[in-house]
Amino acid sequence: MKKINIIFFSANRAEYGLIYPFLEVFLKHRIFNVELVVAGSHFSKKFGLSIKEINKDKIKYTKINLPLRTNTLINTSDYFCALQKQVNLFLKKKKIDIVFLSSDRFETFAFAISSYLRKIPIVHYEGGDITEGGALDDNIRHAITKLSNIHLTSNKDSFKRILNMGEEKWRCYNAGYSPFYSMQMQKFNKKKIEKKFLLNPNKPLILFTFHPVVKDDKAQRKDVDEVFKSIEYLSRDNQVIITYPNFDPGHQYIINKILKIKKKFNNIKIVKHLGRVNYHSLLYYIGKNKKGFCMGNSSSGIKESVFFNCPTLNIGDRQKSRLKPKNVVDVRANNKQILSKINNELKNYKTYENPYKLDKKFYVIPDIILKKFNRKHIIEKKCTI
Repeated sequence: MKKINIIFFSANRAEYGLIYPFLEVFLKHRIFNVELVVAGSHFSKKFGLSIKEINKDKIKYTKINLPLRTNTLINTSDYFCALQKQVNLFLKKKKIDIVFLSSDRFETFAFAISSYLRKIPIVHYEGGDITEGGALDDNIRHAITKLSNIHLTSNKDSFKRILNMGEEKWRCYNAGYSPFYSMQMQKFNKKKIEKKFLLNPNKPLILFTFHPVVKDDKAQRKDVDEVFKSIEYLSRDNQVIITYPNFDPGHQYIINKILKIKKKFNNIKIVKHLGRVNYHSLLYYIGKNKKGFCMGNSSSGIKESVFFNCPTLNIGDRQKSRLKPKNVVDVRANNKQILSKINNELKNYKTYENPYKLDKKFYVIPDIILKKFNRKHIIEKKCTI
């Protein structure tokens, strides 16, 4: 049977964690030739050189390396155009049958537009989600959905939402939350985690990540100031590990706050990029030790912490309408309200139902894609509404 060339694209550490399980199953399939294209923050020393994680996974990749100038919306627009130009040059040189894209990043949108204009079928993962939180996510995610030909969702609600957007049902499949495919095979040792991160088992641990929210600078900075005020207070009685934000507009103000707090407090650890295994090991540690919580506005705190019975404090509007398990507590970006929520609602280490279940047939996703790809009308879409 003829080999099918499938291209995966990643420009961000979080979305690489989402596509890695798909890379695992596609690389084992006899029909697919798999190639990964890597861009964005993966090559940035400032953001922790997450390309090292890809190298450790022994995934071969093609590099698109552009200077990261994305601290403002204007700079982000310029970066988007420059990236799209490079993507076009890459697509010109290759014989590509399918493109696999994930989520809602503006870099991914650049790849989607270029692929669509060349009539290359697009598989899109995590369409149908909503955040409604002031980031660029929702509009970009839904736009990629409408450009895509095959849809893999992470939960039942998103599956229904894509159908309500007018997508044909045969094009859609609810794969569940992909990182669980790898997470269910991970084995952690509490003592080794303590040794690696120099943790005190008698003190609670806070795992903190705070990303920019795209709104006016004054409002965004006020939120950041309030959140870091609470981190300073909490560091008195808790161990704190802070990871860097993504490279969305407004990231530099958050990084400056992190650098300032690093100089001021010796007991706060700063790790630019933990990588998925280290990140999961710390969620496991918190849940196992029943001391501490995940804190910030990252989607991973919502979708992955529940797997480890780790409570999450979700701050602000960034994940406002995200589907949330019951281990997640929402709070405004206000110091007093944050501390109140922690004292009154965030000491529960129960096992909750997970709305982001992994499909039992995840390992045969390549066959499911292959069957849909071979349909006669894979390119010509119909709107069902």
